[in-house]
Amino acid sequence: MIQTKTDYILRSLRKLSHKTWELFIITRILHELDDDEIEFVTQQLVRRPDASRALTDLYFPQLDLHLEIDEPFHNYQLRTDQLREQDIVLITGHRIERIKVLDEAGQQKPLHRIRFEVDNFVSLIKKLKESQIKKAHFIAWDWDKKFSSVPIIERGYLDVEDNVTFRKQTEAMRCFGFIGKGYQRGDWPIPDGTHDRIWFPRLFEHFIWHNELTADGKYIFERALNDEGVRSIAKQLKDAEAHPERKIIVFAKAKDPLGANLLRYVGTFVINIYASTKWEIRFDLIRSREPIRVGYQRN
Repeated sequence: MIQTKTDYILRSLRKLSHKTWELFIITRILHELDDDEIEFVTQQLVRRPDASRALTDLYFPQLDLHLEIDEPFHNYQLRTDQLREQDIVLITGHRIERIKVLDEAGQQKPLHRIRFEVDNFVSLIKKLKESQIKKAHFIAWDWDKKFSSVPIIERGYLDVEDNVTFRKQTEAMRCFGFIGKGYQRGDWPIPDGTHDRIWFPRLFEHFIWHNELTADGKYIFERALNDEGVRSIAKQLKDAEAHPERKIIVFAKAKDPLGANLLRYVGTFVINIYASTKWEIRFDLIRSREPIRVGYQRN
């Protein structure tokens, strides 16, 4: 388990030990940058605006900046079976830069030219940080507060485009009035009299379910894999008929690129009774920004 920022940094770099150019370029970036306030993620799975998926080699969450390193024989083909549980970031509005190892003639660039391009990229990172500081938008990478609900509650809303993540269910629930110490169930009723719920689905095949978030983020399909799942669907649809106004705030379970658990806000949905069947429930996205609700509290 990753306990400190140092653990995180060392494990992130260890992942690159067999990737020659990625290791050289990313370690040079981090050493030249020499800034513990800037967070980075290696090998981040992303959803592009056209709904396709890709891996970016380096991601700076505070700056909405990605780097892709084009190596010889670089394989961008996603292996769905290995990545199906990995956390996915929406990159609408993000900036993507590239460093190409080969030149226009297909020959490997000399090392001094790679260094020059890397240093230019480091300069870009510094300028983006300076720009945010001038606008009072920059928030330093605080390992202990990274997955805390406190800044989200202070801001007053969740937004899909902000890629909001938590490590614990209770942190997500605190945004809606929870004051207990622990919680292990897959959903939680919000105690404000609305019948709305928070849901923590695994968006892949798991026990009696195969849940899927569509590539465009607009629908979630909950598919039963056996009779137990069918019975659960029947119960949920009956409940949805009794409470058609119910909103479902979804925090999808996933793992970050280092294998740690994450809960990412992917939107607020409603059950579409008419598009559902005995084997499948369709959840429709109704909004991607959700106001915080802390006026009512319950353990």
